[in-house]
Amino acid sequence: MKPLEAIALAAIFAAGTGAWGADAPGKPMKLDEPMHGEMKKKGMKKGDVKKAAERKGREMKPAMEKERAVSAKK
Repeated sequence: MKPLEAIALAAIFAAGTGAWGADAPGKPMKLDEPMHGEMKKKGMKKGDVKKAAERKGREMKPAMEKERAVSAKK
């Protein structure tokens, strides 16, 4: 995995988990609201980011497991 991909993936997961406290804890995120902030794209909704993070996580899972196995051998 390239370092920039790892950073981008971490940022996506952090944004998806509410690490910056945009909404009050325990309050469900309204996925049909438009995105706001610097990373938004025209017509993008909050649910789109969550779906993209989940899809990227599934794609990266084999590589992450391989990386863990290599790290465990050291």
